[in-house]
Amino acid sequence: MAKVFDEDNVHNFWGLSPSVDVLALLHSLPVSVSQHSMLERLAEADAIHLLQIGAYDCRHSAQALASMCKLTTLPNRTLHIWVYEEAPEILARHMLLLSVLLDNTLPVRQRTELFIELHGNACIQATTAQYLGKQGHMLESVTLNSCAGTEAAPASVITELFDLSLMRFQQRDDVAETFRKYSHKAPYDMQTAWDARIRKFYGSRYDYKRNAIDWDYHMRLAQQGTPGLDPSAGSIIHFYHFRRWRECGVAYELRDCKYSQANPTLLSTAFGTCKEYKDRLGNDKGRSVSAWGFWGDILNSPYHSFGTSCSEPSFLKISNKQFVHTAVSVAEYNVTAIIEEMRRGKAYELPKEGMARSKLAAGPTTLEDLEEMADNPDGQSATKPDEASSSSQSDSGQSATERQQAEASTSQASAQEQAQSDALDAAMTDRCKHVKIHFLTGDIKKLLLSRSKYAGMFSAITVGHRHVHLVDKEHELQKVAAPGAVLAVETAKYMLQLTSKQVELFSEAVAGKAMNAGWQSLTKDELPEPDANQLFAMPG
Repeated sequence: MAKVFDEDNVHNFWGLSPSVDVLALLHSLPVSVSQHSMLERLAEADAIHLLQIGAYDCRHSAQALASMCKLTTLPNRTLHIWVYEEAPEILARHMLLLSVLLDNTLPVRQRTELFIELHGNACIQATTAQYLGKQGHMLESVTLNSCAGTEAAPASVITELFDLSLMRFQQRDDVAETFRKYSHKAPYDMQTAWDARIRKFYGSRYDYKRNAIDWDYHMRLAQQGTPGLDPSAGSIIHFYHFRRWRECGVAYELRDCKYSQANPTLLSTAFGTCKEYKDRLGNDKGRSVSAWGFWGDILNSPYHSFGTSCSEPSFLKISNKQFVHTAVSVAEYNVTAIIEEMRRGKAYELPKEGMARSKLAAGPTTLEDLEEMADNPDGQSATKPDEASSSSQSDSGQSATERQQAEASTSQASAQEQAQSDALDAAMTDRCKHVKIHFLTGDIKKLLLSRSKYAGMFSAITVGHRHVHLVDKEHELQKVAAPGAVLAVETAKYMLQLTSKQVELFSEAVAGKAMNAGWQSLTKDELPEPDANQLFAMPG
């Protein structure tokens, strides 16, 4: 029988909930005594501090960057984002994904595709692996404070944005070593490693794994529904995409290309103890060992971070009891929106031609299209022969001068678009000067929670589902929260290993720990996904 939990899932490389826009949340919560004091604090303070404990990816940081760029109520304020992760590989991946968003040497479309490919795919393209090696070399130099002479354009932006001063030299070396492995040419067979993990998890049911995947999707994931919609509509994560990811680890296939190389950002080091002998009490004893490889999640897909919640209602449209779009399209839109909001400093609006690709893929859907197809069953043009011949003569009579003028005007328009894009990227760089991201790893209680200098500092705190124990009073998380601060705790709603009853017990346990530590429960109507995060506030 298959196991309930995957014992080889040592590290999480993505979250199980959409991003939480904490800055917008602080300004939109109902007015009460605690929230009123927090709004006054934000208006008077020169800096805003946000703490992320176990975010597992950069979704909260990217959303905070975009919100800071477009908020007009916080002019000339400095935003400090404190990111804590237990493993240096997760911190390095966090830094890498943010650097992709800020890489102004690439067009927005390419940044989006690179980001979601590196975020959710176990195997990537050869061109992506080549780009990853260059970014890893640049980030290694930034980490070691030796980025002078680096040719990568975002190096100066990253140097001012990232702060690793709170990390020890050994921890910095571990992060730098992770970046060095991004450009390491030693092959790693990710497909074999993924299949081995699947085979070990399912055991004797491996030959019937498709049936187990079908059960997990229809009986667990689909019944949870889509954020903001009726659960009866099902999940916007398409079954084909979910099954494809479960089988080979590729979540985002954006075009017909070959995903043949391992994604180094999903490789990490796990530590354990060999079972060599037993002591007199019957306990297993042995040497301490470490193993480098793939220790990520093979059960819960990466679509929840960027692909299940969307501010654009057209992406959540339902036709014939099915979603018109999928989580892949939603993730593309959300990442593009984050980049454009950082560049333009305002809310992103979907351009009219933004749905062109999906419309072409859908084929003829209007009555006029169907009538035209009926008149031309062979797909030939409805233009009359006389009109076609006259058009051909007109084209042949076009002078070379007119063609040169057309080419010149096209090149001039392209130059203007490039100049406008460069101006937007420069504006994004200026806005990022008001943001500082601090990275931490190790014992968070000694580093942060128990130190008096950080008491009452943070206006908002987010906690991942693997770190909910830190909400307990004994870990002193409540001491670093400012009066009126908001606490968002990720729930286990989308953990497919758990039953509905276990998910409820998980939420009840989190609420009990938070109440015991002095937090007050708040309504979750302001969050993009009400049931994926529990919301609390510190009384003012």
